[in-house]
Amino acid sequence: MTAVARLIKAKTISFTEEMIKNYSKLKLTEIETMLLIHLYHQLDTNNNLLSVKNLTLKMSLNEEQLSNCVIELIQKGYIELVLNEGEEVFKLDGTYEALARVLDEQEEEDMFKNRQDLLSQIVLYIETTYAKLCTPADLMIINNWLDLGYNFQEIKRAVLDSLKAKKLHLKYADAILANHKKQVERETVAYDEDIKKMLDEMYVKK
Repeated sequence: MTAVARLIKAKTISFTEEMIKNYSKLKLTEIETMLLIHLYHQLDTNNNLLSVKNLTLKMSLNEEQLSNCVIELIQKGYIELVLNEGEEVFKLDGTYEALARVLDEQEEEDMFKNRQDLLSQIVLYIETTYAKLCTPADLMIINNWLDLGYNFQEIKRAVLDSLKAKKLHLKYADAILANHKKQVERETVAYDEDIKKMLDEMYVKK
C-alpha cells in the first residue's frame, strides 16, 4: 500500500471529504460513493462483515439494487472480499489506493500550475525590468533556475544587479546567481568546519 493510501486508511486524510470531492475522477456514481463511505465508517466500529440487508437501512435502495452495486464495486476493485477465520469480510484497500492515485495526480497538477504561475511572474518581471521580451533562450535559462530551486526574490535581486551593471541579458543574471550559490555553499562548508572544530575542542580527551 502506498504512503498516501496508508494515510487515508489511518484517517490522517479525510476519506469522506476526498471521496465526495473526487468521486467523478474515480469514475464512481454518487450511489457507489455513498456506499463506500458507509462501509468505511462501518469499519470504524470494527465491523468488517458486508451485510446488504443492514446497508438498506442506511440507503434508499432495496437489497437487489445494493447487491448489484456491491458486485460492481468488487469488479472495479474498490471492495475486496476475503476469508478471515472462516468468515467472509470486506476490505477497502483498493479504494484507498485509487483515491491516493487521484490525490497524487492532483498534487502534481498543482505543482505544475504553481511552477507555471511562478514562471509567468518571473517572465513578466524580467520583461518589465529589461523593457524587452524574453527570447526562447531566456525561457530556457529561467526554467533552469526553477529546476535549481532559485526563488523569486533571488532571481529579482540578480536581475536588478544586472540592470545596475547595464548588462540587460539573463546570462549575466545567471552568472550572478551561480556565483551567489557558490558563495553560500562555501560559507556553509566553513560554518560546518567551525562547528566541528569547536565540538572537537570541547570533547577532546586530555
